[in-house]
Amino acid sequence: MRTTSFCRTAVCAVFLCCACTWAQEVQDLGVTEVAAPVSAGVAVTGTGYTEILPSAWEGSGLSAAEVLSSLSGVQGYKQGGMGSFQTVSVRGIAARNILICLDGIPLNDAGGGAVDLGSMDLNNIEKIEIYKDRVPAKFGGAGIGGVINFVTKSAVRAKRVPSGRVLASYGSHNTFEGSAQVNSFITDSAQFSATASMRHSDNDYEFDNRNGTLYNDEDDFKDKRRNAQFTEYSGNLQYRMLHRFGFFSTLSGNIMHTEAGNPGTEDLQTYLANFTGDMAQLMYRLESPEYLECLLLEMGMGMRFEKNMSESYYPLDKIGFLSRDVREIGLAGYRLLPELSATLTLDRFEAFLRLAGTSERWEARGTIHEFGLERYTGSVAGSMEFFILRWFSIMTEGNVLKTIDDVDGGKFLMTTGLAKVEDGRERNLSWSGMAQANLGEKDSWFGGSVSFGRFYRQPQLMELYGVYPGTLSSPTLKDETALRFAAGAFVATPKKRSVLRATYFETYVENGIYWIISTNLMKAFNIDKSVVRGVELELDSRPVPFFQTVLRATIQDPRDDGINKAYNGNLLPGEPVHSYYVEGDLFLPFHLSPSFSMDYRSRMFSDRMNDTKQPPVTRYNAALSWHPWDKTRLTFAVNNITDETYRNIFTPHPIPGREYRFTIIQGF
Repeated sequence: MRTTSFCRTAVCAVFLCCACTWAQEVQDLGVTEVAAPVSAGVAVTGTGYTEILPSAWEGSGLSAAEVLSSLSGVQGYKQGGMGSFQTVSVRGIAARNILICLDGIPLNDAGGGAVDLGSMDLNNIEKIEIYKDRVPAKFGGAGIGGVINFVTKSAVRAKRVPSGRVLASYGSHNTFEGSAQVNSFITDSAQFSATASMRHSDNDYEFDNRNGTLYNDEDDFKDKRRNAQFTEYSGNLQYRMLHRFGFFSTLSGNIMHTEAGNPGTEDLQTYLANFTGDMAQLMYRLESPEYLECLLLEMGMGMRFEKNMSESYYPLDKIGFLSRDVREIGLAGYRLLPELSATLTLDRFEAFLRLAGTSERWEARGTIHEFGLERYTGSVAGSMEFFILRWFSIMTEGNVLKTIDDVDGGKFLMTTGLAKVEDGRERNLSWSGMAQANLGEKDSWFGGSVSFGRFYRQPQLMELYGVYPGTLSSPTLKDETALRFAAGAFVATPKKRSVLRATYFETYVENGIYWIISTNLMKAFNIDKSVVRGVELELDSRPVPFFQTVLRATIQDPRDDGINKAYNGNLLPGEPVHSYYVEGDLFLPFHLSPSFSMDYRSRMFSDRMNDTKQPPVTRYNAALSWHPWDKTRLTFAVNNITDETYRNIFTPHPIPGREYRFTIIQGF
């Protein structure tokens, strides 16, 4: 109760402090291309789109999921330290229904689960784009919970001189990061950028082991995390060139190699289990000059390869059975993604059309029986916006997707013996559509939007054909569908030193796909039906030149609305009813910049019956930055100041307590 009262008091205090600035003008923040100040590294346009910039994470020691969960309407989940499995939900929509992209190429794989954000090294990222109300046509238009797109370092620079930066960081549990970036003009018409990064953590933090008894504190004991080490090497490059007749071509590539232990749960830690992952991605784009001063054409071809391997060896399990062999399970995927798009811009009319396809193949790796799954898709996605007045427009977006699956071989080993999967099927057309009314001019001090649409997520290959050991095929799965409504508005002071945003959202999801376990077998079913209603509130302000603050709040009612009486009307797993985020930044003499943040989320549950609950949690982070020179920054950060070690709701994987981090960034 004291924690809740403190959070509410802090929220009210910040609101009152910031509201006082609306009566007087103090300073023009000089924002560009957004209708709001860039506060705490976050730039917001309207109420449905947000950009997170590197200043929000550099030196903080925060992971991608933790950075994203500072936004209103976004909830983050973490199962350990650096490199552990991490996801986010958006406006009550489960993580598996969110399209996660790297430079526009989807990271969602054939397994159908949520993308692991713990493998994302933010040192390679220039910005994060978040669409909370839709999946724009430029990403294909297919998805329920919106888009999170990680944009890597760009070669485009305004100044025609070589530049770059070096980052080095060290912290608790032998955690260190290193990154180097260089940008250069090779010729007058060619630019080049490259980044190489490495990060590591022993993750040997202490935690309270509950000894398998969640609600009995008498047998708890102090333990240390073992076999949780994580090492990752990654990098990206981009080459951009101007050709004759005004054509631009861009070649970009990303690579990553990960080696990590697999520590298991808190009361059953493993010693001989590990994970290895590899990823390579290449994208080429050709942009045309502007034809007739209104038409732009773009062609792209993307290629992606990824392989993930899990290995484990248990000489003697808890039941007493011997296992002499090392168990290896893995999946390798190959993707080809061609696309062609056109943008038409007239006086009061804008239109975008994208024709795209995918060809992907997934194969088994390890000791399980070989299989091959192939998927071919073709899609048409487009958007149109008509400006009825300078400050009022109507926008529509839509998508149609056709899919053909192919099962190669189809034999796999189950606990019941050798079984055969049926041939892949040609799926029915999937479609989405949205209409939106927008109010306010670009860079206006006020604005708003109202949108309504139908969205979908198509079942992934593993959900349909389940070719792993112990899984059954379910080729008749339906698309997960959702009806979504959102209405939001923002208003700013004339010089935009303060801006207030409010958004109401409502989502109805049907045919959610979940895995059902019976004895030793698993099968995917369409069983979910839910409704989520909520409100997002945001206030960014710089009341005086030496202080800026941000306050974000999410109040929602995420309910299971299925026909099962045991679940009907209960809160959805992993979704709090209230969550708040407050951050303050000071700009002091001698180039010192201290910052403090607090995030709070109310109680949430791990099951649809609302039996297993995770209590309310408040976390505090602080950092002190010093800029002794123009291109030099030193940051000392302390995360989880109160040493809160709450558990993840899905599995008992303990997370680190208080952590320290020292970072130096040097530009040139």
